Amino acid sequence: MSNNSSQINSVTGERIGVSSAPRKKSEKKKGAFRFGVAGYDIWPHAINFCQVLEDVDFLDITAVYDEHPRHLERLVELTGAKGYTNLEEFCNSDIQGAVITDRTSQRCAIAKALAAAGKHVLSDKPMSMSAAEGREMIQACKNAGVLLMGGFNLRLWYTWKLVKRVLDSGELGKPFHLYCAYNTDLIRRSEWENTFHSVWTDPAVTPGGGWLTHGDHAIDLTRWLFGVDFVEVLADMRTLRYPEFKLEDYGVAHYMLSDGSTALIASDAISDQIRLDVIIACQRGGISYALTPEPKLKIWGAPVLLGANVVEYSVPENWVDALRELSREFVNAIETGAKPPVTAEDNCRVMEVIDATYQSARESRKVTIRQHPV
Repeated sequence: MSNNSSQINSVTGERIGVSSAPRKKSEKKKGAFRFGVAGYDIWPHAINFCQVLEDVDFLDITAVYDEHPRHLERLVELTGAKGYTNLEEFCNSDIQGAVITDRTSQRCAIAKALAAAGKHVLSDKPMSMSAAEGREMIQACKNAGVLLMGGFNLRLWYTWKLVKRVLDSGELGKPFHLYCAYNTDLIRRSEWENTFHSVWTDPAVTPGGGWLTHGDHAIDLTRWLFGVDFVEVLADMRTLRYPEFKLEDYGVAHYMLSDGSTALIASDAISDQIRLDVIIACQRGGISYALTPEPKLKIWGAPVLLGANVVEYSVPENWVDALRELSREFVNAIETGAKPPVTAEDNCRVMEVIDATYQSARESRKVTIRQHPV
């Protein structure tokens, strides 16, 4: 991935000191996958999908959708693509697939509409308002014979692919605990509206608050790195900094995993600076990662694989670049039939964990995490 972290806001992905002039659509990219962007609401992801895909050769953004005229105007500015305020017309445009970056409460309806039109679906995370709603999306896409891919981007970071390779080598022995702290402040409503009354704080349009914003990333990362499922949770959610909102701005959850290992995930929206810290404890070594003040990965206990007992890496990358790779994998899965790196089932399993985590916090007790067929 490119080293542009010094020019990009680590939370929103906004280009620092770079003007964003309206883009004029150039000639269509010959043979490129025709791609749509559905929704501005999750604007850090929406604008960055548009920007990082501008010059790729494998994909061409040919249509964008949002019911809100100002939101649609911004998506058109970023892409030069044809804009639609009517969902059916967007789905029946020339696109072959689309990413859904609309508010979470709209993703099921948009996915079903895309599937009914025979279009493939890349759903931003979290995929749905609940695991049950996620299963509806999966079934609709299965019935239509289209791909539904999940949107967790950490799997596409070089850092975490290296960590996965080290863990899979077995040299560190069995991992038995993962700790993750992922903290930021609340995200404002839009690029031009400096208020926290937004899709991140409205319980009608999101299944959770500050803990969920990044906590779901840690759930997916743990499932993938350890190759396990989550089986039990004890969670605590609080409103510490923003009492005017009904959703939590702080949370911590303790998990039992299917192989007997454990995880602790702390995430909040009360921090003035972004923080992402991960520690993985293994039988014969371990791994630590810190995003700030600069990205650092340390691995100890794998001299055969890495050439030294303790190895430190400086890996200047960020989630914005990973959106490009996520999109590349989406197109590749459609064109080759390969299994996508983040499946719809992966997203649904994360939602099952989320549902149980909030139940645990509401009821102040341990909750068993149930899996349903998908």
